[in-house]
Amino acid sequence: MKKICILLLTTIILASCGSKKTMVKETTPTTVDNASTPEAKKQHMEMFVKRVFDNSQTVRDISSKIDFRIQQGSKDISVSGKIQMRKDEVIRIQLNVPLLGMEAGRLEFTKDYAMIVDRIHSQYVQGDYNEISFLKDKGLNFSTLQSLFWNELFLLGKDKVTDASLSAYEVTMGPVESILRQAYENMNCAWTTETASGKIERADVVYTSKQHGNTSVSCDYDDFQSLNGKLYPNKLVLNMSSGALSKGKNLMMEIKMKGISTDGGWDSFTTVSKKYKKVKAEDVLKQLMSL
Repeated sequence: MKKICILLLTTIILASCGSKKTMVKETTPTTVDNASTPEAKKQHMEMFVKRVFDNSQTVRDISSKIDFRIQQGSKDISVSGKIQMRKDEVIRIQLNVPLLGMEAGRLEFTKDYAMIVDRIHSQYVQGDYNEISFLKDKGLNFSTLQSLFWNELFLLGKDKVTDASLSAYEVTMGPVESILRQAYENMNCAWTTETASGKIERADVVYTSKQHGNTSVSCDYDDFQSLNGKLYPNKLVLNMSSGALSKGKNLMMEIKMKGISTDGGWDSFTTVSKKYKKVKAEDVLKQLMSL
């Protein structure tokens, strides 16, 4: 379980990202090619980005039981658990001991810190984002991670996407799928969207490092269902490849939600028992590299 938590933390940090479909009412796609002037094309593209942006959830809380799977090389582990997210406050994933159902550990992200709580060994890791070098160096923050889990656009180097920032995205329109792109320093991001609805079906992030080469993360969304009148994916799959990973092995993380609730009757932050030992983040990285 300790290794599961380490793999999970690394996946999400470096990312900072079913078959049943809810029917979507077809609309006439915005067609940039039919625009007569450069200014008209720009307006069409910004209108489409606005459509994607407007798909953002308006609920404050999302929680659900989950089936969690992580795979790297020959390691393929599946456990049950729970996810709890409160907008602009916290992302929390709890993992259970197989068969027993009791909590084995949890991962918690807030605006100020990232934390792993290892229930089995009574220890935890906690640090702010500036203390985690590969998070800081990549320009990632809580807002980026939150957007991946909430199936929303994010704006690299900024905390929020606003109407005024919609022109920051480059748009390639298609009859079925359209792609939004943004570049920032050593990062390039692309969002594959359904043209008719503007829903995000995939997010791709590529980070170039002199030390480790390219780190690429793809986040696929599936099993969209209605949540408060808007579509939300009940399945999220992260795939990552990087020279920073142990032995160059690719990493896959899959989360399947089962019965999403918008109830907010839970605490935003975890209080760690004084009996737990705090472990340095550097020690976790050393364990990761030895996997």
